[in-house]
Amino acid sequence: MKSKYIVFVLFLSISPYLAAQSLLDKLNDVEQDIDNYTMSTFKGTHISIGHSVETRKKNTLEVSLMTRYWNVPDSDGRSFIADRMCSRIGLDYGISDRLTIGFGSGNPNGIIDTYLKYRLLRQTNDNKNPFSISLLQTATYRTRFLNGIISRANTGDKFAFTSQVLIARKFSRDFSFQISPTFIHRTSSRSALDDHNHFAVGFGGRYKLTNHVSLASEYYYVANEIESRETFGAFVLGVNWEVSKLLLQFKMTNNPIFSEDTFIVQTFKNFNFNDGNFFFGFHATYYIQL
Repeated sequence: MKSKYIVFVLFLSISPYLAAQSLLDKLNDVEQDIDNYTMSTFKGTHISIGHSVETRKKNTLEVSLMTRYWNVPDSDGRSFIADRMCSRIGLDYGISDRLTIGFGSGNPNGIIDTYLKYRLLRQTNDNKNPFSISLLQTATYRTRFLNGIISRANTGDKFAFTSQVLIARKFSRDFSFQISPTFIHRTSSRSALDDHNHFAVGFGGRYKLTNHVSLASEYYYVANEIESRETFGAFVLGVNWEVSKLLLQFKMTNNPIFSEDTFIVQTFKNFNFNDGNFFFGFHATYYIQL
């Protein structure tokens, strides 16, 4: 009887220790799972002109300003910086670590845009998940009438939608690459010759030069181009500079518009330094943890 009492006391004394060890083991497993994720495939939610796989952390608000500057051939209206410019102001918010929502408005093109981005998979360091995959859905609304559009009288003719699967891999500490299969639907078109649905694929990469400076580039190929005008693949080459919570992106591109349904399908300029073909872009992003 005495021996049974001793065993019972020993059991009571070590059971809290065993429970604590079990809890610590679970916490360690969670920490290992978190640490196993590949971080910062791209620094921002955009590679340059297009979206990256990255989403904002929960309760993080991102404020962004995008601009484009370009010259017009034989124009007498040359200003200090350039003949023409356009801009977009955007707000992005992390609903969760996986889900980000964004809103933006551009001038003088009068395009209002919104998007949802969901982080489906995250790359892991042990290559159990070799890729990061995010799903992107955007919608744009055009508030201004543009010459040459055959139908935009009704509200329903002013929308366009872009669906993308963003697939990226961080190959090394310095190099990341992304492929973006894309489907675009436009409720209005420039001509009866043009399709309302387009299929495209984007290619984007980032190469880190220093801890705070990297090169970024993107190119978009459209399988079924519009027929009413000659178009070219959207291309960009730029430099990203990280300063604390501020990300500055400087870029050279062949399209002045910021929405995916426009710059992917309707790029009317080739990428060169001829007058009117070259657009200089600036993108400033600042994020706040709420």
